[in-house]
Amino acid sequence: MFDESNYSFARYLSSKKSVDNRALNRVVWQRLQSIIASEHSGKPSAILEIGAGIGTMFERSLEWGLFKKAYYTAIDAMLENILEARARIPGWAYNAGYKVEEIADNELRLTGSGSDVTLKLEDGDFFDFARKNSGHHAWDLIIANAFLDLVDAGRTLQITMNLIKPSGLLYFTINFDGSTVLEPEIDAEFDALVERLYHRTMDDRLIDGTISGDSKTGRHFFEVARKNSVEILESGSSDWTVFAGKDGYREDESYFLHFIVHTMYSALKERPELDRQRFNRWIKERHSQIEDGKLVYIAHQLDFLCRKAEN
Repeated sequence: MFDESNYSFARYLSSKKSVDNRALNRVVWQRLQSIIASEHSGKPSAILEIGAGIGTMFERSLEWGLFKKAYYTAIDAMLENILEARARIPGWAYNAGYKVEEIADNELRLTGSGSDVTLKLEDGDFFDFARKNSGHHAWDLIIANAFLDLVDAGRTLQITMNLIKPSGLLYFTINFDGSTVLEPEIDAEFDALVERLYHRTMDDRLIDGTISGDSKTGRHFFEVARKNSVEILESGSSDWTVFAGKDGYREDESYFLHFIVHTMYSALKERPELDRQRFNRWIKERHSQIEDGKLVYIAHQLDFLCRKAEN
């Protein structure tokens, strides 16, 4: 089993990029892309990404041609993530053919191939940021990738609605929806117990003393949106599916898997419902399956494209 000191959250986020690339629902993405093209043709879009991590969604947005002109604000609660984004994005942009200009310590301007995008990187808690900016209705699009299932979705949606323009869009992706699959099976009964307890840690998560998180955020979001007068324009599955081919796992996805298994271990190692020695053996075997290229991992998730419903 990997030593805990070997794990880097920034590397996990980097290794997750290729997994997300395959997972993101293309029908939902294409609907977003078509709306931006028709409603913001020739003018910059004001975009806010919450929980932006190390900037992989920003990179993807340019790689996949989501916009040509934009003012893009990326906020993340972890300073280390923002520092990593600040370090990696200029090199990525240069390799992608963009000219990069440093406007300020936390602002970059990327130009080239008809694109003109200003990126502002900001560390800080989203809810503090939202309180400071509430009622400004400054953004055309708000993005949250693998974020909504970590918080109270209803409260977060209410706060977010105070930040977007009247016709603004919400793009919420990789929202967990209650299914974790690890194959091959070790022990059907014990496997199911681990999955059930792991999901319970999501349901029992507390932030500032308030339940924050939901292992079935995907399916529950339909009702959350309705209650908050938010129209879902498009939705579809965005499952993570990771497996090894004849040459092993793609890119850095073996690291991604090791990190997921380690996350499960960290979440469950003190649970009294699990025999500690048996659970340690189970975790060790899962890591060994990764090393042998045998582990298949699937997580069921949903993507949403929304806007405030018209009265």
